Amino acid sequence: MIDDKTRAAQQYSISTMSTSLSSTPSTLQDDTATNMPTKNVEQHPAANDIEKQPIAPPAPPTFPEGSFWGWSTLFGSWLIMFVTFGYANAFGVFQSYYATGYPNQTASDISWVGSVQIFLQFSMGAIVGPLFDKGYFRYLMVIGTVIYVVCFFMVSLCKEFWQTVLCQAIGVGIGIGFLFLPAISIIPHYFHRRRALAIGIAATGSSTGGICLPIMLNNLIAQHGFKLAVQYTGYLLLGCLVIANLCMRTRLPPKHNDVARPSPRELFASVPYSFLVAGLFLVSWGIYFPIYYLQVFGEEHGISENITFYTLAILSAASIFGRTSPNFLADSIGSLNLLTFMTLFTGVTIFAIFGAGSPGGLIVVTILYGFFQGAFVSLFSPALISFSKSIHEIGLRIGMGMLIMSFAALTGTPITGALLDRYGFYAPTIWSGVMTVAGGGCFGVAAMLERRRKRSWKV
Repeated sequence: MIDDKTRAAQQYSISTMSTSLSSTPSTLQDDTATNMPTKNVEQHPAANDIEKQPIAPPAPPTFPEGSFWGWSTLFGSWLIMFVTFGYANAFGVFQSYYATGYPNQTASDISWVGSVQIFLQFSMGAIVGPLFDKGYFRYLMVIGTVIYVVCFFMVSLCKEFWQTVLCQAIGVGIGIGFLFLPAISIIPHYFHRRRALAIGIAATGSSTGGICLPIMLNNLIAQHGFKLAVQYTGYLLLGCLVIANLCMRTRLPPKHNDVARPSPRELFASVPYSFLVAGLFLVSWGIYFPIYYLQVFGEEHGISENITFYTLAILSAASIFGRTSPNFLADSIGSLNLLTFMTLFTGVTIFAIFGAGSPGGLIVVTILYGFFQGAFVSLFSPALISFSKSIHEIGLRIGMGMLIMSFAALTGTPITGALLDRYGFYAPTIWSGVMTVAGGGCFGVAAMLERRRKRSWKV
C-alpha cells in the first residue's frame, strides 16, 4: 500500500513535469517572436471600427416622481421645515418674554438673538451644501438633530442673557443650519418634473409651524411657565426630528472626488446666477419686516387685540396656499419666471400697508402678503436649483445663495427696527417695499438673460 505522503509526492512530481512541458512552447514562441523581424499585420476592418467607436457618456439619472421613499422623504422634509422655519416664525413669542425676563436689555438687543439665529441657519449652507453633494446627508441630519435638541433644551435653563445668546442664537442656529439645506436638497433626488411643487409642499411645514408653535408656546408659558413650556416644546421638536430621520433617505449616488466641482468663483461667473443671488440679498433685506411688525402696526392704529393677536396666524395660513398653488405653475412656466412676478407682487403688497389702518384693511393686507411672501420662500430654492448642470451641484448652488442671503437676514431686522424707532412706520415700510421690488427687478434681469442663453422662455 502506498501511503498518503508517497501518493502526494508522486502527484506533485507529475504536475511539475506537466507544467514545465506546457510552458516550453510558450517560451520558444516568445523567443522566436523576439528574434523575428516585425511585420505590419493587417487587422480586420471590424476591429478598426470597434476601436474608433466613441465611449458613450453615462446615462442621465432617472427620477421616480414619487414612489414610497419619495413621498416618505418629502414628509420628512415637511417635518424639518416645521421645526426649523416654523420655529423661527415663532420667535416673536420669545421676543415678548425676554422683554420682561431681561429688563436691562433693549428690544434691539433681544432682536439680535433671532437675527443671529437666522444668519447661521442660512450661512451654514456654504459648508453643508458641498458636504451634502459628497454624500454626507445622514451625518448632517444626525449632527443637526443632536445640536438643535440639546441647545433648545438648554434655553430653558438659561439665567443670563449671554447664555440665551449662546444657546438659542448660536447653538440652535447652527443646528438648524445642518438640517435645513439637506431637507430641501434631497427632494430633487425623487422629483424632477414636479420638483417645484414638491419643494412647495415641503415648505408648507414652516407655515404650519408658524401657526401651531406660537399658539402652543403662548399657552404653555401662561399655564406652566417659561421653563416647562420650552421643555415641552423641545419634546415635540425631538419627536418630529426622529421621525424625519427615519423617513428620509438619499437615492442617487454621491459625487465622486474625481468629478470636477465648480468653485464659487465659477458659479458667480454666470451673470444670470449672480443677478439671482443679488436679488435674494435685496429681498431678504426687506421682506421680513411685515412679519415682525404687522401686529404692532395694527395696535398703533387702534385695531382690536382680538384681531391683531391672530395676525401672524392669518399670515401663516395664507402662506400655505402661497407655497403650493403657484408651484403648480412653476413646473410649467419656470421657477425663475414665477419668482419674479411673486416677488414684485410682494413688494406692492408691502406698500399697501399704508392703507391697512382699518380692521378689514389689515386682514386683507395680511392675507395678500402671506400668500405672495410664501410663494417667494418656496420658489427661490427651485430657482437656484435650475442653474445646476448636474444633480451633484444642487447643494453648492443653494448653499452659496443662502450664504449671501444670511448677511441680509442678519442686518435687515436691525435696520428696519432702527428706522421704526426714529421715523415711525413710514420709513421702514418704504425701505422694505423698495428692497423687495428691487430684488424682483434683479430676478427679472436674471430671467431675461437666462432665456437668451437657453433660447427658451421657460427658466
